[in-house]
Amino acid sequence: ELAAVVGSTSSKLLLDAARKRTPAPLETVAELVGEAAAQARFSQEVLSGALENMSQGVCVVDNQMRLVAWNSAYLDLFLYPPDLIRVGRPVADLLHFNARLGLMGTGDIEAKIERRLAHKKAGTRHLVERPWPDGRIIEIRGNPMPGGGFVATFTDITASRRTAEELRQINETLEQRVVARTAELELAKTDAERASEAKTRFLAAVSHDLVQPLNAAQLLTHSLAGQLADRPEREALAQISGALAATENLLEGLLDISRLDAGGLEPRISRFPLSELFDQLHGEFLLMAKERGLRLECVRTSAWVESDPGLLRRILQNFLSNAVRYTHQGRILIGCRRQGSTVLAGVWDTGPGIPAESRKIIFEEFRRLDTDSHAPGLGLGLSIAERMARLLGHPLTLRSQPGRGTSFAVSVPLVAPAHRPRPQAATPASRVSGHVLIVDNDPSMLKSLQTLITGWGFTVAIATDINQARAAWEITEPDLMVLDYHLDQGRTGLELFDQLQAAGHQCPTILISADHAAEVRQAARTAGCQFLHKPIRPLALRSLLNCSRPPRRLLVS
Repeated sequence: ELAAVVGSTSSKLLLDAARKRTPAPLETVAELVGEAAAQARFSQEVLSGALENMSQGVCVVDNQMRLVAWNSAYLDLFLYPPDLIRVGRPVADLLHFNARLGLMGTGDIEAKIERRLAHKKAGTRHLVERPWPDGRIIEIRGNPMPGGGFVATFTDITASRRTAEELRQINETLEQRVVARTAELELAKTDAERASEAKTRFLAAVSHDLVQPLNAAQLLTHSLAGQLADRPEREALAQISGALAATENLLEGLLDISRLDAGGLEPRISRFPLSELFDQLHGEFLLMAKERGLRLECVRTSAWVESDPGLLRRILQNFLSNAVRYTHQGRILIGCRRQGSTVLAGVWDTGPGIPAESRKIIFEEFRRLDTDSHAPGLGLGLSIAERMARLLGHPLTLRSQPGRGTSFAVSVPLVAPAHRPRPQAATPASRVSGHVLIVDNDPSMLKSLQTLITGWGFTVAIATDINQARAAWEITEPDLMVLDYHLDQGRTGLELFDQLQAAGHQCPTILISADHAAEVRQAARTAGCQFLHKPIRPLALRSLLNCSRPPRRLLVS
């Protein structure tokens, strides 16, 4: 929510500053900034709605121990007067109010308040249960936030504690009641599992609804940055882009963790050449590494492996993301080493290295080392990689020398190569990849992609459905296509791709989608195409567009 607020406010400041410095020519810039700000405000509203739908009370404070965010369940729990709750209110004021209600017990109240504030400032996690004046039992769980601040959740566990006490009494008295109560507990367990599944579906839906506007705003800011070279407004735009990127990364990580916790990720094992993954990842991160002054190298391999290509790619992607983020100079290498019946696929870098005492905790959620406090990220990548590797049964390997570099690798079973023909596009080699057709049923994404790709020097045509796309093809005869996977009325970008092929229209194609289902990736592989997920990284998209200039087909999601 804070990232969205920062994005909205920064956009307004940038627009005001731009209008003061230059009159008419900045109208286009103002429109782009306004669109980015609107997307950020929409994200803030959706996040606020998600917070209000939580049954737990939630309270967020910043690193200065001031109140930042809360929800209605939190207010109902403490019965604070309206004039006490506001953004920026010191947490100490709330603790004094709680003390007057008797929620902090007896003794030296001031000492207790100071001790609690010290725990929060130090980033100390805590989990306690406290009786409430009305007889309820509240579980209070506190967790530090990256960069300072604290999040506290308040959960009413009265029912579960009473159930546990009743069960204890039953075990001491009547065996028949034990049987009856056990049946009730089984029913409660079933209800809890259903609630967990509902939570997972809710999180997936919210994440999808947030990915679209956030990604659209991020693409707009990237496009706008190219128009503000050497201008003072560029710094404000960079702040907007950073806030949006942090929110995108957090949503991706939370969705992955939710699926792993709920058992919603089932490996789909197949045999495939490891070089396919390496080529995809090298193209995705190449421009990003160059921007940071790093050399990203990919070692060719003929090895075939047996694994889930989607999960294995996500593991290696997280390794690469960490390497690019924390390596300040030198090079990053993606490759593999054969070890008997397995192959060790991983990433080697020349970064700062990881101390021996920290090599276990870095796989914990929201855990980051202090080697580079300015690097973006929330500490979810390695945790997700470790859990996905465990799901696949692929052991992880970490080697590091402080000051010299680090390698993260995963051990994957080797298999014999199989013959698999790679389809070739029928695009004539003499054609120039200058015309792009974009098809997306989301207006914000369509506009953002059009602005971004046009800024890279392409001529762009747009369509919102299959009929418009077929008509646009007849007019423009594009050299490249960018297709959304999920179109209106249950239609897909692959259907459009097949229809155009049947009509003799072929060109390199990029499919974009927020759908993480393995079936979508498999459909791309069957079509002989690449596959990337939303949120789209501008540098990765540009790299794929550049690689698409030779006649071949691409699929991006």
